[in-house]
Amino acid sequence: MRDRPTETDFDDFVRARWSATARLAYALTLDHQRAEDLAQESFTKLWFHWGKAGTGSPEAYLRRIVTTTFLSARRRRWFGEHPTETPPDTAIAAVTGQVDERLALRRAMAQLSPRQRAAVYLRYAEDLSERTVADLLGCSVGSVKQHTRRGLDALRADLDFTTPDELAVLAGRGIA
Repeated sequence: MRDRPTETDFDDFVRARWSATARLAYALTLDHQRAEDLAQESFTKLWFHWGKAGTGSPEAYLRRIVTTTFLSARRRRWFGEHPTETPPDTAIAAVTGQVDERLALRRAMAQLSPRQRAAVYLRYAEDLSERTVADLLGCSVGSVKQHTRRGLDALRADLDFTTPDELAVLAGRGIA
């Protein structure tokens, strides 16, 4: 067994974790392009610490990087994109109920604060413990409970969720 992880190990790790990382990034940003950028930036940051992270639990280290990069980016102002009056594409009518559910969930998640969105997604879609989420968000377990409760209350009010498990079910179907 090797003492230090290699570049090949990193390549294999990226291939294995890209989809899950992109899903986490999308759940936090609610934007496909920003999610891909966040995932790429996170893997780049991981590369510089691969010697240390690759020997321990690189999945947890990567989740931490994604979460902290997302939260710190939300504090920065960036004016590189300018909205236009009309969107470039026209919307197509929803064909299935899943599309409606996904759009409704996305709208509801967009109404949550970044910390609430991260807490709800990490707790129920990623099925992480409150302690793990607290470590990722850099706050106390009580804060995670508060962010999660407020986020779920807002989702219930908006989507009429009956249980927090429904968010995990929607995430499992690729809707969240």
